[in-house]
Amino acid sequence: MDPGSPEVALPPVVWNHYRHFSWVIYEQRLLVLMLGFLLAACGLVWGLALSLQRKPAVVVRARPSLKEAAAEHSGGPEISYDQMAFFLHGCLPLLYGLDEGGHHFLPLAQGLVAPEIYTAAEDRLNRAGPAAMANRITQSLTITGVSDLVADGPSRRAAAYVRGYVTVTVRRAEAQFYPWRGRVLLEVNPMSRLSPWPFYLLRFEDQAGAAAPEWDQASHDRPWLSP
Repeated sequence: MDPGSPEVALPPVVWNHYRHFSWVIYEQRLLVLMLGFLLAACGLVWGLALSLQRKPAVVVRARPSLKEAAAEHSGGPEISYDQMAFFLHGCLPLLYGLDEGGHHFLPLAQGLVAPEIYTAAEDRLNRAGPAAMANRITQSLTITGVSDLVADGPSRRAAAYVRGYVTVTVRRAEAQFYPWRGRVLLEVNPMSRLSPWPFYLLRFEDQAGAAAPEWDQASHDRPWLSP
């Protein structure tokens, strides 16, 4: 074009078409760039997936749950420590309850303990009955701890060592406290309408007085059930 000739302006329609066409070129370049990133990402994912197929699995052992830790502490998953402690707190004091009127709560232990255990407790309380009536004696057992629980799943039995103290009140004024220890052997009892208790007391030995604390180490060394 001759420099001296006047400039000729583009028609508006042609200018709009040119401007639109120039933006389309940039849009196409952006689409090509995004498509390249997507293809690279897909290739990376597929490459990692193929490499992980040939890589051995890594096993991460998590910490035991609260239920598993409680089962390990209590001796076994089949024997519940809480149920056993609740049963012992409700059963053993029945074998020692005595006042000047007799042993009214002992019959509640029928069906919970072996017949020989019930008979021995009844004989002991009957012998102490006259002295309790004459001196207005009240006797009770308080359990402070259940330890050394050993459970045997196949036989459905459990042994434990029980600590506590016996309280003797004379004439409702003088209270004396005696250390008490006991060893129990329980059998898991299926609960039903006839027997709502989860355990049955098979064997029982106790010691009260100054000699009771001497049982602590001896009972720990020689449990009734092998772990």
